[in-house]
Amino acid sequence: MRVRVGFIGVGTMGAPMALRVKEAGFDTLFFARREDVVARLEARGLVYVGGVRELASRADVVLMCLPDDAVVAEVGATVLSSMRAGGVVVDHSTVSPYTSRSMAAEAAKCGIQYLDAPISGGPMGAEAGTLAIMVGGEADAFQRCRPLFETMGKHIFYLGPSGAGNIAKLVNQLIIGITQEALVEGFVLGSRMGLDPSALYDVLAVSTGESAMLHRSIPHCILRRDFTPKFTVDLLYKDLRLANDLGRREGVRLLAGGLAEQVFREAAASGHGPEDISALVKPLERLAGVVVEKRF
Repeated sequence: MRVRVGFIGVGTMGAPMALRVKEAGFDTLFFARREDVVARLEARGLVYVGGVRELASRADVVLMCLPDDAVVAEVGATVLSSMRAGGVVVDHSTVSPYTSRSMAAEAAKCGIQYLDAPISGGPMGAEAGTLAIMVGGEADAFQRCRPLFETMGKHIFYLGPSGAGNIAKLVNQLIIGITQEALVEGFVLGSRMGLDPSALYDVLAVSTGESAMLHRSIPHCILRRDFTPKFTVDLLYKDLRLANDLGRREGVRLLAGGLAEQVFREAAASGHGPEDISALVKPLERLAGVVVEKRF
């Protein structure tokens, strides 16, 4: 039987993911509010549906890629009330595992399976189909959806019961936030003391301070002063709040995580929320009276 897939949340990540699903041969429906997004995806062969209820009623599997817990709860409730029993809802959003577990419990009451399947890899990974996908939920639902995941991701992990995917994702985001904070502090300090930041990058790239975040944020963003959002300060600040809330509720001390949250809050409050996470450097640059940039 041909599987019909519905996609809700066709933004920076969701749109290329939906296109990967369509290009793999799945009948793919989508809902979006922006006319330009609708026109662009229809031109690529996706079928526009005028509302969440209609999309859910027509799809065998609904994929969601939404900004936060409140939107997931609201949209998810509409999907569950409209979808046929036997369907699967897959949430690719980064939300609290408590939200995932609550949604999974509500889905079970409707005879629907629910997977939390947050993603990592950024827009480039979404376009290339090389995302990391971290999945929690029922194992048989994971196996049903694995062919879909393989259209979008290269690294697919089944991690256990509902919420497990988002626990892994929040750990990842916690490490990203702490690492990004360390990077901007180190490069501002080095620049303030007269080091060429390009030379400092070359040193760290072959030293024990090397990391994926070093290569992501320093040469292409901070040194070139390009803060075009690939992943925004606002979004990582949201994820850090979720990670730290998880630590508090589970009795795990997250001192560095709390500091990272504070620094990201400072950057958001300074007007850098819509910019790329590499813009975390800007408030510290102002305090230190230095700019970390490529020197010619």
